[in-house]
Amino acid sequence: MNIKEMTLEEKIGQMLCLSFHGTEYNDQLRNLIEKHNIGTIIHFARNIVDLKQIYELNQQIHKHSKYPVFVGLDHEGGMVRRVMSDITYLPGAMALGNATDEELYTIYNQVGKELRSLGFNMNYMPTVDVNNNPYNPVINSRSYSDEAIMVAKKGKIAAKAMSDALMLPTPKHFPGHGNTNVDSHLGLPVVESTKEELYEIELKPFQELIKDNVDGIMVAHILYKNIDSVYPSSISNEVITKLLKEEMGFKGLIITDSLTMKAIYNSYSIREIVKYGINAGNDIIMFCGEANGYDQEQIINEFLDLVNTGEIPMSRIDESVEKIIALKKKYQYNVGKNQLDNEDIKALFNKQEALSKQLTKRSITLYKDENNLLPIKDGEKVLTLFPKLNIASLVDNVSNEQISLGKYFDCDEIIYNDEKEFENIVQKSKKYDKIVLATYNTNKDSFQTKLFNLLDKNKLINIAVRSPFDLIHLNGCKTFVCTFDCSQESLTALAEVLKTNEFSSELPINLNILEK
Repeated sequence: MNIKEMTLEEKIGQMLCLSFHGTEYNDQLRNLIEKHNIGTIIHFARNIVDLKQIYELNQQIHKHSKYPVFVGLDHEGGMVRRVMSDITYLPGAMALGNATDEELYTIYNQVGKELRSLGFNMNYMPTVDVNNNPYNPVINSRSYSDEAIMVAKKGKIAAKAMSDALMLPTPKHFPGHGNTNVDSHLGLPVVESTKEELYEIELKPFQELIKDNVDGIMVAHILYKNIDSVYPSSISNEVITKLLKEEMGFKGLIITDSLTMKAIYNSYSIREIVKYGINAGNDIIMFCGEANGYDQEQIINEFLDLVNTGEIPMSRIDESVEKIIALKKKYQYNVGKNQLDNEDIKALFNKQEALSKQLTKRSITLYKDENNLLPIKDGEKVLTLFPKLNIASLVDNVSNEQISLGKYFDCDEIIYNDEKEFENIVQKSKKYDKIVLATYNTNKDSFQTKLFNLLDKNKLINIAVRSPFDLIHLNGCKTFVCTFDCSQESLTALAEVLKTNEFSSELPINLNILEK
């Protein structure tokens, strides 16, 4: 791969990350890879059926690419995973708050090796946002902590573990998405913090990762008014070139979060997004969204025209392509080298199952139990109330299956979401010794909070099955448990701990301030 032998079209292809539809090597992929030489392909859950299918698909992608290709995915852990079965379960960031450094490295490195064996070589993680805003709708339990030092420490371990598995990590979401109350998938978050304040909290994990020579960083779509009052971070020269590259000294790969998120896509044309995004200093600009062929052709054509008309200088292109080439040599995937039916590969996928279960169980944390309702004893009549789930953010996996605690815990259960049913639920709950109420990213106006307010707090066990900050909205809560993830694995562990009382007692965040 020699930049001097590449055409302009091929260079532009290397600077684009695009998504696709389907679960096999189809006409859309053939067009992106063989015609346009797109250098980075991102997978979503919709593209993944099982291990054999994704392995064979990735083999085709690598095989048909003229140049080495990055095949990436969001596999942070917990609620943000793309390969959902037959792979070592990776808990989410906050769920790993009680993991030792060695355990953290081992579980991330294990999952990295498994993903690599499937043909992936880029993972858009870890999330190193410091969740210092309890009202954050999109980060919360995807963050390691509300303390910058802990986020930096765990983020460095996660990134190194992935990199050692030859998975290029892209710590995100620079300059920090933790102190926001808007999901950038849906709108543009605005942060008023000064640069000095950012260096104290949001930028600290990124500083530490840069010192550790991390190879990639992903940039968020947030308006940092005191750095650039006009352009959101992902298309801001002030943020990317002046702050990240020049001031903080980052020399690695810079990739945007998907530019089809409403924070950007609702306010700028495709031509403007490409122009501002590349001139800001990004090496790879990502477009996911609807992933239709018409829009993808427009993105490519606009990019080409912007360079040909001089609106994007050739020096900007060559700088990024040189960087991409260097990192593709490091993380290049060789087709056929790791056959999925190889006995060594088969054994790899079962190597750390015990550690995964141990970490998941240890993540279940008891914050308080004022009425000594735990553990739940044999013979007690228990009613579980579990919310009908809606995804907390568009980054989460979409599932058609309603998951609930009742599938793993012997009790009566009601899946609730209709306020018209609440009167009957309250009457029915009076017949039980204890009530287990699960909440999932509730807020003050949510149907979940409304049901909580109607129930008898003296026999109520509240379980936040995603964000521990649900506690803000549960006034008068006396028993509160956090799982951080709402997955089959975490609910299985919860069902066990409710009986054994083997809860963890240390939270990776400070909830005490919320109750003052």
